[in-house]
Amino acid sequence: MRNRYSRYKEPVFSRKFTVFLIMLAVIAAGFVMYIVFYTYPSMQGVGIIPDEIEYAPSETNGYEPDNYQDTGAQDEPVYPYIYEGETDNPAEDVYENSTEYNSVYSNEYPVEDALPYEYNEPYESYDPYEPYEPFVLLTTVDNSLLPWYLKLVNRYNFLDYYFSPYLSPIGWGHYFDERAYRSLLDMLDSARAEGLSPIVASSFRSVSRQTTLFRNQMQRHLDRGYSEEDAFEQARRVVAYPGSSEHNLGLAVDIVALSYQNLTANIANTPEGIWLAQNSYRYGFVLRYPYHKQDITNIIFEPWHFRYVGRDAAAEMFYRDLVLEEFVSEWLAQR
Repeated sequence: MRNRYSRYKEPVFSRKFTVFLIMLAVIAAGFVMYIVFYTYPSMQGVGIIPDEIEYAPSETNGYEPDNYQDTGAQDEPVYPYIYEGETDNPAEDVYENSTEYNSVYSNEYPVEDALPYEYNEPYESYDPYEPYEPFVLLTTVDNSLLPWYLKLVNRYNFLDYYFSPYLSPIGWGHYFDERAYRSLLDMLDSARAEGLSPIVASSFRSVSRQTTLFRNQMQRHLDRGYSEEDAFEQARRVVAYPGSSEHNLGLAVDIVALSYQNLTANIANTPEGIWLAQNSYRYGFVLRYPYHKQDITNIIFEPWHFRYVGRDAAAEMFYRDLVLEEFVSEWLAQR
């Protein structure tokens, strides 16, 4: 009788193919471990808007309360034209110039060197509506006299040509200063704990990337019939000239809402915009370009743009209604 159970059977796969499958499984396992242990933790609270999202404000970006509508994230980002021409050097130009909200937030903050002020909580001793008159509102400052988190970068104060920030990834291709990125992630996590959906639209940008954005914005005004000089001036109120952007510094971040992904004044009326405006100081961030300080910042109202300045400085700026230009002027005057 023929034996039904032969001792010797042909293998299902050849030896070489089996080795290949094992190697493929090892590579796949390594990739999964990389995602779980490296990329995923840094993606908490960070959205997926690409860095190419552009500004789409009106000419003055006038703030119109209660004009926000939940669009369900259906609006498309605006991609302007590319401008290949050269611009003048702005360094040679001369220019004239709340309801309570209880948040859930972490009490752990990074240790900072040489904080300018030492205040004990609560910070509510400041009157946010008290008029403020700076000693002397400086135009240009010596950034070497300021701690890293108070560096002033604007149309009058450019970064050094060889400036290179220390960066850490925060997920989805975004980077932030490694000394402050944990505060950013904590702030986003706290907003998410409140049921909100903040999304990082832009963080660190290289000077070359900033150059492209500036040229694009300038071309939009040229296409509207502006002269070269007027287009340049209008563009720099929306997109900072390369080397004078806080995004080049690595301490600025643009945050929008999942339900509203356009960089317009209406961000201020979203739940995410309201929460950030009222709570970002707890994590060392300030709303950098408020509506009522455009004559000082020379930048349009940008309720999406937040700058890290350290927890103590942020609290004082929030409760005294100061922008960085005012705070730095007073800080230097006291030294």
